[in-house]
Amino acid sequence: MTLVGVSGGNRTRARRLRITVRGVAGLAVALGAPGLVTLLAFTSVRTVVPGLLYIVAIIFATGAAGRFGGLVAVAASAYPFFHFFASRYDRNQVNAEGATALAVFVLAAVFGSEVLGRQRAARESAEQAVRASETALAAAARLQHVADALATARTPQEVLDAVLTEGVRAAEAGGGLIATLSDDGEWLEVIASRGYDMQYIEPFSRFRVDGDFPLSEAVRTGEGVFIGSEAERDARYPDLVGRSQPGHGLVCMPLVGERGPIGGLVFSFPRDEEFPPERRALKVALSRQAALALERTRLGEAERKLRERLEFVDEATALLTSSLDLEQTLARLTSLAVPQLADWCAIDVLVEETGEIEQVVVAHQDPDRVRWAQELRKRTRTTYIDDEFDLTAQVMRTGEPVFLREVPQELLDEAVARDPEAARALEEISIHSAITLPLRAGDRALGALSLVTEERAFTDADFELAQQLSARAAIALENARLYTESERRADAALALAYVGDGVVLLDKLGRVRFWNAAAAAITGVGDDEAIGRHAVDVLPAWKALTRHLELADAATPARARPVTVPIDTGAGDRWISIAGVAFDEGVVYALRDVTDEQALEKARSDFVATASHELRTPLAAVFGAARTLRRTDIELPAEQRDRFLEIIESETERLTAIVSQILLAGQLEEGRVDLATSATDLRPLAESVIFSTRVRAPADVELRLEENGQPAVALADEDKLRQVLVNLLDNAVKYSPDGGEVTVELGSAPGLVTLTVRDGGLGIPPGEQERIFEKFYRLDPSQTRGVGGSGLGLYISKELVARMGGRMSVRSRPGEGAAFTVELPAA
Repeated sequence: MTLVGVSGGNRTRARRLRITVRGVAGLAVALGAPGLVTLLAFTSVRTVVPGLLYIVAIIFATGAAGRFGGLVAVAASAYPFFHFFASRYDRNQVNAEGATALAVFVLAAVFGSEVLGRQRAARESAEQAVRASETALAAAARLQHVADALATARTPQEVLDAVLTEGVRAAEAGGGLIATLSDDGEWLEVIASRGYDMQYIEPFSRFRVDGDFPLSEAVRTGEGVFIGSEAERDARYPDLVGRSQPGHGLVCMPLVGERGPIGGLVFSFPRDEEFPPERRALKVALSRQAALALERTRLGEAERKLRERLEFVDEATALLTSSLDLEQTLARLTSLAVPQLADWCAIDVLVEETGEIEQVVVAHQDPDRVRWAQELRKRTRTTYIDDEFDLTAQVMRTGEPVFLREVPQELLDEAVARDPEAARALEEISIHSAITLPLRAGDRALGALSLVTEERAFTDADFELAQQLSARAAIALENARLYTESERRADAALALAYVGDGVVLLDKLGRVRFWNAAAAAITGVGDDEAIGRHAVDVLPAWKALTRHLELADAATPARARPVTVPIDTGAGDRWISIAGVAFDEGVVYALRDVTDEQALEKARSDFVATASHELRTPLAAVFGAARTLRRTDIELPAEQRDRFLEIIESETERLTAIVSQILLAGQLEEGRVDLATSATDLRPLAESVIFSTRVRAPADVELRLEENGQPAVALADEDKLRQVLVNLLDNAVKYSPDGGEVTVELGSAPGLVTLTVRDGGLGIPPGEQERIFEKFYRLDPSQTRGVGGSGLGLYISKELVARMGGRMSVRSRPGEGAAFTVELPAA
């Protein structure tokens, strides 16, 4: 709808026309009314009657044409009155009456015109006041419509719509335009218009405040610019000649809010205009209302956006602190940033070991485009932190963010030149604006956060929000790294706490910082007694333990060479193997209790010595007997020859038994002994072994079998059980140097069969009763009157019984003999 204003020139011409018509009508009354009265001359009326009527005619003429009309009527009345009415009498009377009549006529004209003039002036003043009030009321009504529309506007766009509809109507204009100040206050940007041809608007969509334009002047000065015609506009602003839309009247008003200028408002008129004060005041009021409403809604919009941004930051903070799963957390973060902040969001991290930049997550609203981006990343070349041209690498190195409100084309061209995959990427996406921010923890680079839009440009507020987001993402990255590191250290500490080797950490001053349970078990000193004290105060033997130790360097811990040292601890004499590694903050020691290994090694050494002795004795006998039999210088009697042959045979059997035990012990240790269990009657087995043992036993040792009358049938391997019984009887006979009785007892219980070999010999000390079943273990010869063995018999026997599903135990007192019991499952 086009609003047309009333021309000031037309109003002037109409006013002049009304005055002319009024003057002609008044002159006709001034001449016609006296003429009508003069017609009474054709009658015989008295002179006084036409005189009064002439006075009435003069008053009418004065009312119709003012004082000038009244005087014309006086002239038109005086002559006829004197000529037609006064001439009937005496000439002297006539002169007197004529003079009186003329005076009366003149006074009637003067006083009548004065009275009527005042009345007319009062009426015109009243009418003008009514017209002014009506005009003011209409203007107030229009202004109220604008105020109502602006009051209900909730967004800047609604304010613009209200100004360009109700505001243009209230200003009696044909079109309107609104421009706002840029953030730096140097530019005016057209944000809405109505009634304008866009071909004239587009070249001026953004123009400088200091330019020679009417709206620029209004914003600079804070005063409205009122232009009545196109000619006046072209004269005042030559830069607009031929460049702006043809028009007539123009008003440019500054939009000034409570916080200063925010833009400008333009009203254009289809005709030349005059702008009296009241019309100017209306435009000022309209611009003021528009400015306040626009400022209010912009503040409201800014508050809403700020609230949304704070909610976004709060949500991001809550998200980043809700989990320490780094990849999942960052994926949710980038999904939160898209599309609230950007069209694309990606997070790259620095792999410190290699210097590579690895993209851990990328987000977009379209899952297909996300998959495309992930595939593209796999095909692109690897980026390193020292890449001079890569934007992400630059941000990580310098720690400075990069904000490209509009990405320069030359930057994209450089990327295409370096990597052909970039060209294919730019065919899929349009990069309009970009923000890349560092993710840092102190001076340490962790990665970078990248945001990209494809159409709109990032604002300063977006950049500020992105900085807050990157700061929180950096905290999440650092927390995840610290959590991973703490988990690793916790796992290491847990492992060190429960590892079998003792671990001791000393600081540079030699004070204990870590003392695990194994170290406490090895030394007999608890960690509560050790932590914080010097090692030599915790363990007096510490110096002796570390005296010959050579520490390895932290860079080459594998070169640490342990030394083994015997020390006296709270747990007794122990053999300790110790190794150490020095590092910046102190020394870490690894302790291992090798007392058992030392004992085993000693047992092995003793076994070798014993086995050598055991093998050497029969070998010497066999060798001696063989040499004797081969002598040719003497003649041996047949009995002696037989005796020597018996020696060779028996000693060979002894050698075979020793070697068999050694081989069987190795097979048991390797798990290569096969057993075939079956129902085995222990009575005939025991009788057979007792009979063969009796042949070899000394005469002062008596062997016998005892039964309880119940069947003794076990589920066992008969050959292996025979070997067990042979070992037990040989030991019983061997450790009964004074002779005595050796008894084999057979018994049974529900589900079990027992076989016990009892002797009355030397016995076994209580502290040795468990160890005699260890491989290579032998009692001290001083406790056995020099009786010895290989240290394998009882080990083999117990292992064989265990593999048959049974168990072996011993009961003994020194000097009172021993009882070895074998329990086997009943068949």
